[in-house]
Amino acid sequence: MPARKSLQSVEEAEDFRFEEFPFYWLAHAHAIYVVEMEKVLKKLGTDMPVRRVLLMLRLRGTASISDLSRHTIIKMSTLTRIVQRMRDDGLVETRTNPSDARVTDVLITPGGEELAARIEQATRKVLARGYEGMSAAEMKFLMQSLQKIFRNFADH
Repeated sequence: MPARKSLQSVEEAEDFRFEEFPFYWLAHAHAIYVVEMEKVLKKLGTDMPVRRVLLMLRLRGTASISDLSRHTIIKMSTLTRIVQRMRDDGLVETRTNPSDARVTDVLITPGGEELAARIEQATRKVLARGYEGMSAAEMKFLMQSLQKIFRNFADH
C-alpha cells in the first residue's frame, strides 16, 4: 500500500480529492450552519451579526468595540455600524470607557437581554442537529483540532 501524502501537500497533489480536504468540510459546515441559523433568526427579526454581539455581551458583560470585533469576527467598521443600529433599536447602550476616552464600551440593555434569550431558545434545535450523533469525546476532539488549526494560523 503506498504511503499517504502529508495533509500539507494534499491540495497540491495531482489526485487531489476535495472530499479529503478538511477546509472543504469546514467551509461547507459553516455555510450550512449560517443558512439554518439565518432561517430561525429571520423569524425573530434579527440576523447573525446581532446574535453574535448579543451573545458575546451576555457572556462578557461590557465589551469594547475592538473586543467585540475580535470575538465576533466582524470588521471594526462594520461592527460599529451594527452597534449603532442595535443602539437605535434599544438592544445595547454605548458609553465612553472611563479609563480611556478613545474606547467605546458596549453594554446589553434589558431589551437586548430579552432578544438574546429568545435567540438562544430558538436556535437550540439548530445547534443540537449539528452535533447529532457526536459523543462527548468526539466533540472534545473536534474542539481541540479546530483550536489547533486556529492557533497554527494565529501564530504566524
